[in-house]
Amino acid sequence: MDFWSSLSVLLSAEEIQAGMQASPSDFLWIITLYAGSGIATLPLIERASRRWHYRNLIASGIALYLAGALLAAMSSSLWLMIPARILQGIGGGGLFTMSRVYLQLVTPQSERPAQLRAYIIGLLGGVAPLPWLTAALVQAWGWRATFLLQAAFALLMLITVLLKLRAERHTPRSLGSLDWLTSLSFALGMMLLLHGLEGLELARFGAGQLSVLSLAMACLGFTIWRSRQHPDPLLRLNVLNGRRYLVGLGFYGLYYLVNGATSYLYPRLFDQALGLGLSATGALQSFSAIVTVVCLPLYFRFASRLGDRRRLIAWGFACAGAGMLWLCFAVGHEASWPGLLGPMALKALFPILGVIQIAGLTYTEVPHEDFSHAYALKNIVRLIASAFSAGLISQYWLINVSRCREEALLQCTHISKQMPFASVFGSGTSDHTPITLQVGQEIFIVLAFVCVLGAAFVLIQKRLR
Repeated sequence: MDFWSSLSVLLSAEEIQAGMQASPSDFLWIITLYAGSGIATLPLIERASRRWHYRNLIASGIALYLAGALLAAMSSSLWLMIPARILQGIGGGGLFTMSRVYLQLVTPQSERPAQLRAYIIGLLGGVAPLPWLTAALVQAWGWRATFLLQAAFALLMLITVLLKLRAERHTPRSLGSLDWLTSLSFALGMMLLLHGLEGLELARFGAGQLSVLSLAMACLGFTIWRSRQHPDPLLRLNVLNGRRYLVGLGFYGLYYLVNGATSYLYPRLFDQALGLGLSATGALQSFSAIVTVVCLPLYFRFASRLGDRRRLIAWGFACAGAGMLWLCFAVGHEASWPGLLGPMALKALFPILGVIQIAGLTYTEVPHEDFSHAYALKNIVRLIASAFSAGLISQYWLINVSRCREEALLQCTHISKQMPFASVFGSGTSDHTPITLQVGQEIFIVLAFVCVLGAAFVLIQKRLR
């Protein structure tokens, strides 16, 4: 559900923005508010589990997510969408953490590997049909179908949770003091940090952006200081002491930076630049996810024979980089979707060789009683990295597409002055497809370079092995 919310909104961003009559900077709040409110709930999960069962916490989160999705579908303006996305983020932002911690706590250690394999297949398999389904429904019923689909899936999951999960208390500790001051400063700091990073324009960095980021860092600094002074903090920062865990968080962040960027870029490139349409764009993304799911059982069968996991992670980054370079050249020579299946399939190996390996190595030295704190910190990194990269790529896309169009317009004006009848015969400058295509190719090259650096860092470091 959490993944569905982020991916489907990015896929139908143009339709939602048009329906809301929102500017690109206003639309960033739709991404920021979900991620920010989700991050704000993460430190509260472990404390809430001391009073309520994880099943009840998960069910409550789904109910809030469902209410937020319905409110978003009924929204007619950005001001109505804002509380809807906050409500959705409060409910959905902690679901990934709670479900993974629940699995860790209720499953005996001997059964945990098999349950984790099923968990991964269910997670990635549940996301696989989403892009195609979202695109089809949005084209048929408009942008509101994005949130109605989220609501329908949430209702199905709520019924499943209430019928299937056991109501057990998993954190038998005293409730202690909740320390709302720390919670509020953390929430405000994260919201400001996310929006400041998403709206970051390096070429136009000014006092406004600097003040937002400074205030965010002040709030987060106060949160860290308060957590170190408190005898029972909401989020135990001592789990960061392990160097293996810190290195793992770094590679998690790099993985989600790349994934967040491509989630934003694919619809812009395939739909706007190549003109394939939203349905074909969704189908291509679903095809890539299905390849991942189909390859998972093969990986689980032969994982013990694949050797050093560092090499597998490096291969994952290398496959992602190669897939993006392949896409970069393919979109320049092939406007039909069959020519894009190969690079999308290669990129599909990234989750298997990348994030699954990182997850398997990061938590090996984390004490069992601190797992919920460690996983909450990991998901804070996930939400920040995904939202930041999507926002940064959107800024780069909009700025450079506008710049290229201005240059093309100036060139067209210059030609028309020299050749007054050139517009009669058509100069081709009215078609902006080459412009958006060029910007998309530039971003793919940068992302491929980031993946190459990631592969090199994996092989150099010695903590995560």
